[in-house]
Amino acid sequence: MKQVSEKEQREIQLQLVKFIDEICRTNDIEYSLAGGSLLGAIRHGGYIPWDDDIDLMLTRPNYNKLMTLLLEKQTNDMDLKYYKADPIYLPFAKLCDTHTIGASKTDLYSKNFGVNIDIFPIDVLPGDKKVRENFKKMINKKSFQLLASNPTGLEYASASRPLYFIGKLILWLPYHIQKSGKYKKVALEMETLMQKYNESENKYKGYVCSFYPNEYVPTEVFDDYEEIKFEEFNFKKIKDHNAYLSQLYGDYMKLPPENKRVNHGYTKFYWK
Repeated sequence: MKQVSEKEQREIQLQLVKFIDEICRTNDIEYSLAGGSLLGAIRHGGYIPWDDDIDLMLTRPNYNKLMTLLLEKQTNDMDLKYYKADPIYLPFAKLCDTHTIGASKTDLYSKNFGVNIDIFPIDVLPGDKKVRENFKKMINKKSFQLLASNPTGLEYASASRPLYFIGKLILWLPYHIQKSGKYKKVALEMETLMQKYNESENKYKGYVCSFYPNEYVPTEVFDDYEEIKFEEFNFKKIKDHNAYLSQLYGDYMKLPPENKRVNHGYTKFYWK
């Protein structure tokens, strides 16, 4: 099989975002570039030069509405990986290209995805630090169980590095034995737990399953959105990107040391 080039991978990802952008604009759904994609848009006008993926985020009501529409509007060229449609073993969704396929020596699960973009739900987090930390521990445990519910071979231990793969293979084996094949039940429990505080008066929102301990910002950050240029396209972002990026990255306009400029290169994509 022929490997997908970096240029081709980015072109596919941009078309996937464009598809979502059109659905969102037509149906009054607010979304934003997220994480490194938002940082790239602000600092570089598009991709971070060494990055190779695109992340989007939506508040839970917008996320649920988008998922419903994507389930209805899937085409032969793209496939939605979302727990109500397909086992994904992840607490977020992926929109994948169907003409490509992933391959990795340590991320065995990547063979289930073509070139893709990640779509993250944004939920409410507790304002109290201790309560928030305990909630994150519960979330992390449930996300481990979700990953470990994958019954296919050693896919539950998929990781970016061999050492991480071996660690997960051993440490998550009890979860795998306990939860293997119970994906739907665990996925529903995960989805319910993530929304535990959504009806509360707490003042913070974020992606609750993030491994960034500080990925939360005041609720009002997700109230207002605006256009942002990303490569040759105009996509959407939260208006107060500074609050979000400062919380995640600190001085986000400063380039990291060269040895920290890494991507997701442990997964390669090939044309089918």
